Amino acid sequence: MRIAQIVLPGASAYERKCQRVDHAALSGKHEVTLVSLPELSRGSADVAHLYATGELPKVELPLPYVSSAPMPQRRWQWRRPLPPKFVLSPPDVPEAVENFWFDAVHAPAGRDVKVVGSFVRPGMRPMVEKTLSRISRFRSDVTWNLYDREPTPADLSDVDAWVDPAPSENDLDGFVAEALVLGLPIVAARTPMNAWRLEQGRTGFLVPLNDPNEMTHAILTALFKVEVAENKKNAARQTVSKFRARQRLRILQTLYEQTIS
Repeated sequence: MRIAQIVLPGASAYERKCQRVDHAALSGKHEVTLVSLPELSRGSADVAHLYATGELPKVELPLPYVSSAPMPQRRWQWRRPLPPKFVLSPPDVPEAVENFWFDAVHAPAGRDVKVVGSFVRPGMRPMVEKTLSRISRFRSDVTWNLYDREPTPADLSDVDAWVDPAPSENDLDGFVAEALVLGLPIVAARTPMNAWRLEQGRTGFLVPLNDPNEMTHAILTALFKVEVAENKKNAARQTVSKFRARQRLRILQTLYEQTIS
């Protein structure tokens, strides 16, 4: 099968990660190329996969395609582009983590100050500031690292817990799965995606969206109540294999075959 991958300019970090994972997993059995939209018409692919966030722009594709974003609804059908055959919504198409995360080791340096880390996105800083202000009422030995680029295993190995104060229910960019694979305690806003990642709270701490009081309590528990955090980390070790690419690969291959049949 010849698969063309297109990453649209507004694709999130989550979608860009998915493209990298899919390219690595599919290339063993299929011809996979990363192309731009203009290049698509000059190729000879059987199916296209659009990695996008939000809604697709008005696009005319010369071959069958699937997408991670829906086509916007329009009242009039005249000259309307064909929608994707499948919209690949998580976790129906499971999240996968790049292989190198499974080989990394979490070994933070011993220190007096505890460090939490987050991947920062637009709209998230007010929640971080409110939570830090509340933490400071109880502890003076907690600091917060904010990464404005995709974090690496080295970045996550330098923190004691990973926090995802997701700015909205539709946000997928928390790098929670990577932190789970690395063995970190996790505190995350209860979005649908984070609830799936954390097994409804069995493998990490879930708190209500935009609630700095509950976020503060969960962070302090993750950092200083070792027995509680260890129970969740032990449960996570039993489930992180769900982030291997093989399950996602099986589903994608089936959808591609159905798209071109």
